[in-house]
Amino acid sequence: MVFAKNPRARFYHVSYVDAFAGTGTIQGPEPGALAGLIPELRENDEEFRKGSVKRALEIEPPFDAYIFIEKSAKKCRELKHTASTLGGRNVEILNEDANTALLKWCNRLDSQRQRAVVFLDPFGASVSWEAVAALGQTHAVDLWVLFPYSAINRMLTRDRKPQESWIQRLNTVFGTTTWEQDFYATTYQPSLLDSIRPIEVIHKSADYLKITDFFVKRLGTEFVAVSKPLFLYNSTDSLLFILFFAAGNERGAKTGLKIANDIIGH
Repeated sequence: MVFAKNPRARFYHVSYVDAFAGTGTIQGPEPGALAGLIPELRENDEEFRKGSVKRALEIEPPFDAYIFIEKSAKKCRELKHTASTLGGRNVEILNEDANTALLKWCNRLDSQRQRAVVFLDPFGASVSWEAVAALGQTHAVDLWVLFPYSAINRMLTRDRKPQESWIQRLNTVFGTTTWEQDFYATTYQPSLLDSIRPIEVIHKSADYLKITDFFVKRLGTEFVAVSKPLFLYNSTDSLLFILFFAAGNERGAKTGLKIANDIIGH
């Protein structure tokens, strides 16, 4: 870990925060009876099933503290079991809404003595910009965020502006209403019934690159530096998520950004 290698950075208490922790394990079908005959199948399956929680807990040297946020009480119980299998870790599990928990955590963070790596991989468009901005304003957080492109793009209807509930959700995600003028264009067509008053036609003008650029600029209003994006597709080549890194502290931004871009590049 960079903080452990840098003598000046060892002064800080460093936390890892996962705001959508889940159970710590990726769910999926069991490998079957064949795994008993071929040990490598079982080993590969166990490695594949490791969620972000398990991978974070296995990092050596460990973080000073781990904060796992999960709204489901059932999943929190599974998280506690997962954490208990890896001793020697300072783990706090918060059974709360991610946005609420992050705002409270930011308020109690001592930016003079504490640093943190925060991971946001939301279910759909559930992260509020208020929470993202609060993380940036601490100037003590490096953020990894999975931007839910597919969920956002579904709300951006093609031949008209989104319905009101979707507009409010997009306002919450982006923290601004300016996405409307960036993502939609208005043209006018002559009317067959009224030659004086043309028909106003609204259509979506933004592609994935424009949406990506918009979110990068939004991150740039609260964070010191933002990485290049990593586009994540499914098996049918549909874009699902875009991974970003955003550095919150000016002193560590250059190093953090270089590491993040190297990771994304590979």
